[in-house]
Amino acid sequence: MAVWAIADLHLSLARPDRRERYAARWLDHADKIATHWREAVHRDDLVLLPGDLSMARNHRDLQPDLAWIDRLPGTKILTPGNHDAWWNGVEAIRPMLRKSMQAVGGDAVATHGVVVCGTLGAPVLDADAPDPAQLAGSLKELDALDQALAQAAALRTGGEPLYVLWHYPPFDQHRRPGPCVERFEAAGVTACVYGHIHIQGQWSLAVQGDVRGVRYHCVAADAIGFRPLRLDRPSVVARR
Repeated sequence: MAVWAIADLHLSLARPDRRERYAARWLDHADKIATHWREAVHRDDLVLLPGDLSMARNHRDLQPDLAWIDRLPGTKILTPGNHDAWWNGVEAIRPMLRKSMQAVGGDAVATHGVVVCGTLGAPVLDADAPDPAQLAGSLKELDALDQALAQAAALRTGGEPLYVLWHYPPFDQHRRPGPCVERFEAAGVTACVYGHIHIQGQWSLAVQGDVRGVRYHCVAADAIGFRPLRLDRPSVVARR
């Protein structure tokens, strides 16, 4: 069993949206993801999907995108991103999920010998002059993270690896940590996976690797070549 991650699938099968208008690398991106996914991921593997999964605006338009994800190998664990307008709470989402999928949103699950928790997350705010609306949203997400980590601790009875899905980068562009980071460290998180970054010049600034005992991985689909990234053995990119 291997653990993989990829974010920002940006599927839009019900109402096609040509994402190559943003950058040429997005041409036929869903086909690229599916090809690389099938090359790397086995049926018994676990795949973490930290947000921006579908551009659907409602549950009806979401169905073809869920079916597409379901057809790919592995068990998938989903959390929302800022573009997942269809996500109206984890309890509303779970009944729609196919057999190969689970979702976390302010809570945790134990599966495949690991514990996974997560929530939408929030961007790191300007500490000197935070926007009031953004601050309120950040505090809400931090509360959800606290709940998720508490549930994860209860499930982590044998020191299992703990993965956190958090859509936004946990550090700002100057590599300063957001308030989520101290929570990850206190909880003994094994790794945090995030996405959201689509500007090539920002990828080299994203915090990656081990920081005070927590591994960070930017898994935005275009940042990792539209290939799922292996987490349990980070040096291994693909397995055939």
